[in-house]
Amino acid sequence: MMAEDTGGSLHAAVFAHNAMADGGGEGRVYRGANKAKPSAFSEAGGGVQALDALLQAAFVCLTAWPGETGVQKAAASTLLPALTRRRALCRTCVNLPAWQQIMDAESHALSSSAGVPGAVPGVVALHFPPEIHLGLSEALGRAAEGLNDETQSQEYIARVLTPVGQVLAAVAQAPNDMKHPAGESRAVAVIQALRGSVRATIARSQAAVFSFFSQSFEALLAVQRSGTHSAQVSKLTLKLTEELVANQACFLGPAHAGVLCRHCLRVVEEYRASGRGKIGVTEGGSRSLRAERVKECYKEVKAMLRMLTHVTNSDNDIEDEESSRGGSQRGSVMAAAAVSSAASEGRVRGGAGVATSASSALAKVDVAQVVFIGLNTVIPLITDELLTFPKLCHQYFTLLAHMLEAYPAKVAALPPDMFTSLMGTLEFGLKHEDVEVAGESLSAAGAIGSFQHHSLVDGRPGLGVHNAPDASREGGCGILAHLMRTVLRRMIFEDASMDLVDAAADALLPLMLVERTAFEGVAGELLATLEGDAGARNHVMGALRELTAGNGLTDRVDRANKRRFRRNVSTFLTETRSFVRHN
Repeated sequence: MMAEDTGGSLHAAVFAHNAMADGGGEGRVYRGANKAKPSAFSEAGGGVQALDALLQAAFVCLTAWPGETGVQKAAASTLLPALTRRRALCRTCVNLPAWQQIMDAESHALSSSAGVPGAVPGVVALHFPPEIHLGLSEALGRAAEGLNDETQSQEYIARVLTPVGQVLAAVAQAPNDMKHPAGESRAVAVIQALRGSVRATIARSQAAVFSFFSQSFEALLAVQRSGTHSAQVSKLTLKLTEELVANQACFLGPAHAGVLCRHCLRVVEEYRASGRGKIGVTEGGSRSLRAERVKECYKEVKAMLRMLTHVTNSDNDIEDEESSRGGSQRGSVMAAAAVSSAASEGRVRGGAGVATSASSALAKVDVAQVVFIGLNTVIPLITDELLTFPKLCHQYFTLLAHMLEAYPAKVAALPPDMFTSLMGTLEFGLKHEDVEVAGESLSAAGAIGSFQHHSLVDGRPGLGVHNAPDASREGGCGILAHLMRTVLRRMIFEDASMDLVDAAADALLPLMLVERTAFEGVAGELLATLEGDAGARNHVMGALRELTAGNGLTDRVDRANKRRFRRNVSTFLTETRSFVRHN
């Protein structure tokens, strides 16, 4: 449908052939030739009328048969998304009366459900299931792609979001209503409508969407606070925040990203204060009820982890190896860049009144701190039951690896209890049977080991007291020596996949360079297991020598040395495993 979608030269060739058969034409084909006979379903060939008919059919499906959710879902989740997938269709949609009818139907359904201004007295109220609001709002938001003028786009998004904002305010101002099924249903409906609007974010409408949400953060927090007893409201609030960050982060400069990160931090704090996500030993009663409760917690914790992962994408000042090694000059350059970017903030125009002065830019939110606070909230909630969900495991350890690689200095500055919690989960990941989880954990261990190695080379404290000897660990060693022991034990004595060899080598190289004495102790223990077998002992001793000095290995942690050490580790494991395991 429409001129952009009808094939171009193929249709021109067909029509040119027909013209030649009638005795006309020169035998040459031009794109768009034979304008007297337009392509079927183009703008001049009945496409507008066909589109209008489809929109009217969608409106009838939504409004004529209340309660027929299958018909409504077909219109909201299948037909309307297909009609708003291309710009030419969107451009025509927004100018058709049938489209305005659909907008009014969505507004009427939301308004009548909450009893806010906009519900028409004496008119039969419309009620859509929550998933219908999700599909409808997304389709309505995507239609902004057809508006070329930025002012028109902002006005259109305002028309779409104003009814949603009114319902959100009404729900936020009536927290007691949330205790009843009808009030909970209204809250779920408005959150789903907001999720649809967020999913429909495009470059043309992003500024208007961000402006709306930045003015609605307090209402969203109020809904989250009053809906702590509802699994649906809690889960959908976290999902909304996750999707908001995912769809907005790529457009925002430092000042606006700071506003969004502050909201994420408050969402995390509200969730922690609500006490949700904790599963008691006897909670749930029967097995089926407990399984349902565990599934609810899984969805909430996964949504929070995904939100924290997307938050890291909004950080414009991620540490790299140079900055983590104390580049003060680089820090001043980054600060100056933040001031300049915040002063212009050209990517978000017409947004909320966010301060863009130099002082506010320098006082921007510490994204790493937001994520670590979130992780500190999530870690106590991750029980053995939740770890049976593979997606949750992968999400957590992917985020942990990223944080240790991107913010090693900030990890070193964490309070002791938070650092201990992180390292406890890292040790769990190093022992995990899932290859992907173990691989991410090895990357995280290598990142923290590399940070410590570079810190010692540069004369800085690195992890400092976090790496102090601890009598509760095997051999009373520090955390890095303990992680090194864990990796070596898995790779030598357990049935570790050879797919992990390269990742294990990258983790072991900096850990062994930092903890030389601890490695010598591990090597001595390994040789002690071969007491009485001189041949095996000599063979393993030679393998250990090649591991630490073979292929021209040096004491640097760089790309070339990592390649050498990978070959050394592969050879060491091949030659050592049979002797050690046999004994």
